[in-house]
Amino acid sequence: MMIKFNEDYEEMVTYWYENYWEPGFKQWWKGHETLALHVGLYEKGIKNLRDALLNMNDFVGTLLKLKKNEKVKVLDAGCGVGGTSIYLGNKYPKAKFIGITISRKQVEWAKKYAKERNFNKNTEFLRRSYLDTGFQDESFDKIFALESVDYAPDKRKFVKEMNRILKKGGRLVVVGPAMRKTQLNPFMKKICRLFNIGRGNPFSFLTLNDFKRYLEEEGFTNIKLIDISKKTYRSSVNSTIIGIPFLL
Repeated sequence: MMIKFNEDYEEMVTYWYENYWEPGFKQWWKGHETLALHVGLYEKGIKNLRDALLNMNDFVGTLLKLKKNEKVKVLDAGCGVGGTSIYLGNKYPKAKFIGITISRKQVEWAKKYAKERNFNKNTEFLRRSYLDTGFQDESFDKIFALESVDYAPDKRKFVKEMNRILKKGGRLVVVGPAMRKTQLNPFMKKICRLFNIGRGNPFSFLTLNDFKRYLEEEGFTNIKLIDISKKTYRSSVNSTIIGIPFLL
């Protein structure tokens, strides 16, 4: 089996995450507690960053419609250090979670953290690209991508690959930053580019209309768009501030 990687793309993205997980995210982003590389979801009763980060994991589980005793195979497309899969693996012990990332170090960290927490029986982590996974057709019951798709150089290709490996009637959940407008003025383009660079992202955000069109063209149905920006704004601002030193 041949797994293809775009080495230039891989180097750009992995450099940032491999160099700033320790001590950056672990120290500033509650990573030592949550293993999170995503923003937090602030809802009623959520008062701190740690709980907001874990609440986002629960939100993903809800969107996936996971059930306690359901034996399903779930792909974490762009798993980071495995935080969400490890969390959901604990909450849904009958499910099998497979996380993929293009970073060798992230695979090592994810395996280590899963073993330390005794959740390595229903989690597995592999170095693979979500643009060319190497999995057989219809391998997964459910797939989620939490703040990872905006790093894809070809977002249409991502949708095509997910459609190929998702079982018929399966469920795809994509959570991440997206733009409503496809055309921005020069000033906003510069701001967005600086924001992305601060997050180790050399590529552009998703645009809602384009991404929805990709899904439709690949045959996805019952597509729902949910705006959670007001609930993530607080931690998004924090992440932007944290990212500023990496621009300098």
